[in-house]
Amino acid sequence: MELKKSKINTSKKIYLKLVLSIIFIILTSGFNYDTSVQKIPSYMLDKMYSIDGEYGETEDINLKDEISQEEYKNTIEGIEKFVLDNHILFDSISRQDFSKECKKAIQNEKAHTIIDTQMECKRLISSLRQGHFGISNDYYTEILPIRFMKFKDGYYIYYSDDSKEVAAAKILDINGVPIEKVIEKVSKYFYGENKIFTETNSMRGIMYYDFLKKENIVNGEKVQFKLEKNDKIYYKEITPIKTGKWKFKKIKSDFNEIYKDTGFENIHGVKKLSNITINPLDKIYIRKKLFYLQNKNDSLIIHFNSCTENDQYSINKFVKELNDNLKTNKPSKIIIDVRFNTGGHSYVYSPILKEIALYKLQNPRTKIKLLIGNLTYSAGGEACIKTMRNIDNIEIIGTDSSSTINNTFGINNVFYISRIKSICSYGDTLIRSDYTIEDIYNNNYKNYDFNENMLTPDFHAEQSFADYMIGNDPAMNYALRDEWDSSLFDKIKGFLYSKN
Repeated sequence: MELKKSKINTSKKIYLKLVLSIIFIILTSGFNYDTSVQKIPSYMLDKMYSIDGEYGETEDINLKDEISQEEYKNTIEGIEKFVLDNHILFDSISRQDFSKECKKAIQNEKAHTIIDTQMECKRLISSLRQGHFGISNDYYTEILPIRFMKFKDGYYIYYSDDSKEVAAAKILDINGVPIEKVIEKVSKYFYGENKIFTETNSMRGIMYYDFLKKENIVNGEKVQFKLEKNDKIYYKEITPIKTGKWKFKKIKSDFNEIYKDTGFENIHGVKKLSNITINPLDKIYIRKKLFYLQNKNDSLIIHFNSCTENDQYSINKFVKELNDNLKTNKPSKIIIDVRFNTGGHSYVYSPILKEIALYKLQNPRTKIKLLIGNLTYSAGGEACIKTMRNIDNIEIIGTDSSSTINNTFGINNVFYISRIKSICSYGDTLIRSDYTIEDIYNNNYKNYDFNENMLTPDFHAEQSFADYMIGNDPAMNYALRDEWDSSLFDKIKGFLYSKN
């Protein structure tokens, strides 16, 4: 009996030790994951994105301050474990390769600053090449006082603090590196499923001097641009603006400590850049409006700039306006312009499509045009594909889009990286993009570039910089073009032949 009790006590001790060992392993192995990276609960999202939120103390942080190797390691390991445990889609890089990249980054034992660590985290996360998965905070310690866009004939500066020499100039290279190569180097820090999305995102990265330094494109206090203007090539040194310390406010909540950036010391010096702008002679877009209608001759243009709504822009009111316009004006052509629609919620477009499809059913000779561009993405791209599948004989006009045609996911979750005070979106629900019978029937495969994973137009029409300056819109011009009524043309041709 005593021997039996002794065995039981021994078993209890072994079991207790085993339980304590498991708890210790969980606590120690999960420590980095729990403290360096946190999943944000849904009730915290409104607090994070609110303009008038409740905040606690403010911290002023120099992004050039160094962090310890242990903090750096914990941050990278925390991201690695969280992403592997929670993110659903690995199609451009395998889980194993992503893990290898993280471990390789940890082996870099040089001194790490806060800004350097954030850039490294951006590079790792962007390696998945997904537009809805990435760090949304853009931190930098210096910024170039220019803004530029890509046009058919190159990359042009459309505003600057030196409007005479730099503004309206074409960028040829930066410190001897061709502008295309600069964008390619910086693109590794900016996420996107295809080359159009990545390039569009990367252009803002060139303004952030820290990325140019990290890629060894610049190394001093000034940078030399090779420019072209009025058929003359010249060089111009540009000095970046220093931000100073960044300001972060702690969000008041019963949740763990989360900070939100509220700008930086020299924010007025950077904000003034937007006051010096090259405006085209004729502003052809009203992008501040979420959606609006425009009648031109016998055409109705639906400017659908966002798949969102608010107090000022209600989709129900807009659909009523659309219905009234169709009944009153009876357009022979409907142009749906989604070139600036970067997404939102899929439900917003459905009632618009219903009105268009019903009108087309009642007026089968109505021509439908769809305008897409490099900013067409997410729910904006989904609106295009829905239109293509539900309405026959659509002509798609514009440029290659950012919109993906393969499997993707929506922005339904975020996590917080505490050491670099950054928010990162991720997905746990897959959205499948199946090839359907409607795609075959409507020949939509012509507009699906599966190799580049993007939606493409039937007719390419892109602005040059000169077009931009005079307010000329080649894509809209082509959509609005006069198209012969073939039946009328045949009647005229038959009449002329009968005379002979």
